[in-house]
Amino acid sequence: MSALMIIIVATILVFVLVAFKKETVLIFNDGIKIKDLMYPLWIPNDTIVSINIIDNLPKLIYRTNGTGMGPIQKGYFTIKKNDFDHSENVTLYIRNRNVKAIEIRTVKGLVYINQKNEELTEDLFNEMKNNVKILKDNELNYYAKPPRSRRSIVAIGVLLAAILIPVMFVNYSNEVVVTDNVIEIKGEYAMTIPFSDIDTVMLIEKLPLIKTRTNGISTRKVNIGKFKMSNGEKVNLYINKDVEMFIEIKLNAHGSHPKANMIFINRKTVEDTKALYEEIDSVRN
Repeated sequence: MSALMIIIVATILVFVLVAFKKETVLIFNDGIKIKDLMYPLWIPNDTIVSINIIDNLPKLIYRTNGTGMGPIQKGYFTIKKNDFDHSENVTLYIRNRNVKAIEIRTVKGLVYINQKNEELTEDLFNEMKNNVKILKDNELNYYAKPPRSRRSIVAIGVLLAAILIPVMFVNYSNEVVVTDNVIEIKGEYAMTIPFSDIDTVMLIEKLPLIKTRTNGISTRKVNIGKFKMSNGEKVNLYINKDVEMFIEIKLNAHGSHPKANMIFINRKTVEDTKALYEEIDSVRN
């Protein structure tokens, strides 16, 4: 599977995970809080006009910013109760379209919630009725903002980054430019190595045992950044793990990189790694 396909599949999986993870409904004396990764919601008590239980959901006209799969409907939709009513914007937290739903009418719009079966839905409804006081019309806050939040984009972004950043480096390879004076490693954890800092350059077939990553990227395919070997020596790695050929660069203690003892580089193939080694060797000599 290509990196692009992995990114697409990962994005879809994250979206499905976030969208369809069950929300938590918390009921307080001053309002109702719905904890959800994608559509978090706080409904203040002074905006609630009524709380009722209905047998069937109104007809959904279209989805403005929501998700739906099978019986689950979540997010922002537009509904129409019948042919004579005007359409209304609603927020849905529906686990099962085939069971009753709780209708919460606020001064700014409608919210529908239910659970996976009618018994759990009725239990939630009774808890709301027992704990949320319905205020008189003159006590309601008609200046309240619509009961919705878009803070969830941060949570989604974090989840996507956690999956996509490693995927982006599946077949990553830092660009290496060799000039008369330096070896320049571009990209992530870039560094410039003057030839005057180098003690030896060798071509090896086995990497020393790496113990820990101190500041870098490590995936199934690549190691990039700063690491420590089992003997405690600090190393910089720019390697593809599937390629069993490496360029080992030992640095002297008086160079411009005192915190790194050795650098290991390879390319996406053995042939390309050998070619880079020969280029470095010819320029040094």
